[in-house]
Amino acid sequence: MGNMELIIWDWNGTLLNDVDACVNAMNIMLKRRNKAVLYPQQYKEIFTFPVQDYYQILGFNFEKEPFEDLSIEYISLYKELSKESQLHNSAIEVLNEFRINGIEQVILSASEQGALEDQVNQHKISNYFQSLIGLNNIHAKSKLQNALNYINESKVSLLKTCLIGDTYHDYEVARSIGCKCILINNGHQNLNKYSYHDENLLVNNLENVLDLHILV
Repeated sequence: MGNMELIIWDWNGTLLNDVDACVNAMNIMLKRRNKAVLYPQQYKEIFTFPVQDYYQILGFNFEKEPFEDLSIEYISLYKELSKESQLHNSAIEVLNEFRINGIEQVILSASEQGALEDQVNQHKISNYFQSLIGLNNIHAKSKLQNALNYINESKVSLLKTCLIGDTYHDYEVARSIGCKCILINNGHQNLNKYSYHDENLLVNNLENVLDLHILV
C-alpha cells in the first residue's frame, strides 16, 4: 500500500464530521411532515446513494413533493447546521503527514462546488489540496465522472492512487476508476454490513490511516 502519489479524499463524513448536521437537518424536515425522527445509528444504517433512495426509505413521496424541492429545503437547513461541524480528530495530522511526504491531495465530493469551497475555507485547510472537486450541475454528471476526469488529466499512476472515504459509494468509485481504497467506519454509513474486495482496507477512524503505512 506504500509509495502513494495521490490521495483522493471524500469530504463529508471523512474529513468533516457532519453526521449530526445531516441528521438534524433531516429531522427538521421529518418533523415538519409529522414523520418519525431519525437517530444517528439508524441514519448510518439507511443512508445510501443515490440519495433519492434514502429519501424514499424515510417515506418521502416524490409525486407529492419533487425530490428537487426537498433537496433545496434540506441543503438550506444543512448549510446552517453544518457551520457547527468540526473536522474529524486527526484530520490535520493525517493531511500534514501526507503533505510532508510530498503526496498530492485532492477532495472529491458530491457537494456542490461553491459549498465545498466554502466549507474547506471555513476550516482553513485549503492549502493542503491541489484541487477541490465538487459537483457542478452544468459540467459534471457525478462524483464518478469527476474522479475519472481528474485521473485522466493527472499523470499519476492508478497503482499509486488511493481514495479515502466513508461510504460504500466511495468504494464503488474507487473500484470503477481502478485505484486503491481506504474506508473509514465513523462517517455516514455503517460499513460493516457490506462485503469488499481484498484491496479495500476498513479502519475505525482517521488516526488508523497512518497505521496502515500507506507512505512506505
